[in-house]
Amino acid sequence: MEIERDGVHFRILERLCSMPRAVRGISGAMLERHFNASWAVDELAAARLIQARGWANGPGAVWIPTEAGEAIYRRLAGNNGAGSGTAAQPEPAPPVKSAARPGHRPRRSPARR
Repeated sequence: MEIERDGVHFRILERLCSMPRAVRGISGAMLERHFNASWAVDELAAARLIQARGWANGPGAVWIPTEAGEAIYRRLAGNNGAGSGTAAQPEPAPPVKSAARPGHRPRRSPARR
């Protein structure tokens, strides 16, 4: 199997390797929903570039990159780092405005007056 920089295999590896190591992993259902390419997940697993990691006390599993998968990702991405999830993070979302009237402060409870 050949992995190209602009192919779906690389995009799956990129998504997995850009996550912080402590929380790395995506379920098969989420990969299918996002990439619509279960065949690519199967090919990456067959090539031992990703593996399923299960839970200690329950059903289900998530896909995580193997050392070989991380190495290929770093080589194709031109990233010489360890691939430890230090990729650029997206901009934070703006704060959510409440439904309260503008300029209105909520009443303090009697205990705080």
